[in-house]
Amino acid sequence: MNHIKRLLLICLVTLSVIGRVAAQPGTDEQLAAQYFQRGEYDKAILYYEKLYRKTPSPYFYEQLFKSHVQLKQYEQAEKVAKEQMKRGDDPKYFVDLGALYRMMGQDEKAAQQYDKAIKSLSSDANRIRQVANAFQRENEYDRALETYTRGQKLVKDGTDFHFEIATLYGAKGDIESMVREFMEVLAVNQGYIQAVQNSLARAIDFGKKDERSEQLRTELLRRIQRDPDKVIFQELLIWMYEQQKDLFSAFVQTKALDKRFNEQGARVMELGTLAANNKDWEIASKCFDHVRSLGADKPYYTSARIGLIKALDAKVTDQAQPSMEELRLLEQEYTTALSELGRMNGTIELIRGLGKLKAYYLDDRAGAAAVLDAGINIPGLDPRVQSQLKLDLGDVKVLENDIWEASLLYSQVDLDYKHDALGHDARFRNAKVSFYAGDFLWCQAQLDVLKASTSKLIANDAMELSLLITDNLGADSNMVPLSYFARAELLSFQHKYGPSLLVLDSLDQEFPMHSIGDEVLMQRARIAMAEHRFDSAVVYLQKIIELYPIDILVDNALFEQAKLYDERLKDPEKAKALYERLLFEQPGSIFVTEARKRYRFLRGDHDGEQTEEEKFLNGTAP
Repeated sequence: MNHIKRLLLICLVTLSVIGRVAAQPGTDEQLAAQYFQRGEYDKAILYYEKLYRKTPSPYFYEQLFKSHVQLKQYEQAEKVAKEQMKRGDDPKYFVDLGALYRMMGQDEKAAQQYDKAIKSLSSDANRIRQVANAFQRENEYDRALETYTRGQKLVKDGTDFHFEIATLYGAKGDIESMVREFMEVLAVNQGYIQAVQNSLARAIDFGKKDERSEQLRTELLRRIQRDPDKVIFQELLIWMYEQQKDLFSAFVQTKALDKRFNEQGARVMELGTLAANNKDWEIASKCFDHVRSLGADKPYYTSARIGLIKALDAKVTDQAQPSMEELRLLEQEYTTALSELGRMNGTIELIRGLGKLKAYYLDDRAGAAAVLDAGINIPGLDPRVQSQLKLDLGDVKVLENDIWEASLLYSQVDLDYKHDALGHDARFRNAKVSFYAGDFLWCQAQLDVLKASTSKLIANDAMELSLLITDNLGADSNMVPLSYFARAELLSFQHKYGPSLLVLDSLDQEFPMHSIGDEVLMQRARIAMAEHRFDSAVVYLQKIIELYPIDILVDNALFEQAKLYDERLKDPEKAKALYERLLFEQPGSIFVTEARKRYRFLRGDHDGEQTEEEKFLNGTAP
């Protein structure tokens, strides 16, 4: 038995030794990599030298070569490079040697090695790219271009290097040549359109019209005239106009292209939607009106009719004080369209728009209620659409101060869609009705449920309103300040901004040091925005940031202020600074995603996640 135990022990020890020996190369490689990453190149050399002698792979050569170069051990690096060249016929080793001679101040010898690298090229497209990339890493852009030029003559399988050449010209700052080469890319393969657009967006600042964008426009027009059947160039020109926010020029080109290919308005509808998203109501109206003019028998007629009225609505109601004449004309457009198209699932947007117009702008609450009620009773109406109309009607009842009828409508939707975002929206509106009525405890009970809503926006709104109630009821359960504020909010909801401000003034006078001060400032800012007093809104928001730096409304204030500078005051630098501040100071905010998107756009980023900062801004940092 003892003999067997000794035998087993010997076997285990032997296996352990064998395992350690087998694992040694891996350990050496790990140690070498660690020393290299730490910048301890002398120690890294000890291991890479050993690994390279045993396995002269391109990777071990490269790490050993780089380590010698970092320590300025140029003779050893030269020896390693020449040794590797004997082992293989890869021309990129000539580039390594040439770069080494350049560092040593031996420019003539460097040029000789670079010439050898190019002359040694074969018809292997991948090898050509490797050599060009090696030159590019050394900032030898002209040599890299020379590599691709020779490569195009050598490769006979149809492979071209236009994209790579264009990228190199861009790196050199030769925009004219870059544009020309990118056009060659698209002439051969239109599938590169997205990659070309991304590259152009990086190289050209489309926010201003300068020599670079003019070079692109000139080249595109030349290509269109020379080869009118290549639609890709016309599409790229439209894309360029869109980037420049020159949507009128985009409209002219899009309309011509749509007509030429008999697309019956499809392309123009896309541009109209883009214009609407950019709040360019003038161009959106032109696009939708053009498609409408093609005739009622065309496939996009109804969509264009609805889109046109929505654009006209936004154009009128976006004003601080729209004239009654404009509002009446808009009302007539709605009425005419509904008479023509009929009241059905497809025209619900018109019904809702007309209801909102009557309720909020024409002071015709009874008319708004009649329009929405008729919509609710349309036969065969989609149940979700019907519920949305009920929510709109409930809002109208709030405008009429018919709180209980509003609550009944909201409750119906809540009951029908209890576990759906639509039901959660209804419950939140119902909670707001209770808030307006001063029933704060019942309101808070509803909000506690909504905090767990699957809709982040509703959950966030519920959290904010709940905290407003909790923070401002007071230890003595004094509801007066909160009642003042609820009254002001209701008046603001009813578009009675003057009376709302008077209530807020009274609140400030009677309770000057109350904790509800930040909410009062936010309400003043929202009223100022509604009245297009954007400079005043910025001041109120800034006061929240300065006076209540650790309160819950700070991220709201930062985001709203950034949006004002971005969209209304047209100061991108201030907007960018505020978006950045929100990202770094309020990383848990619900506004982070949108702030990150706008920040990157204003900074000029279009793709890529190369730096740690960009990874953070993209939300992909570990």
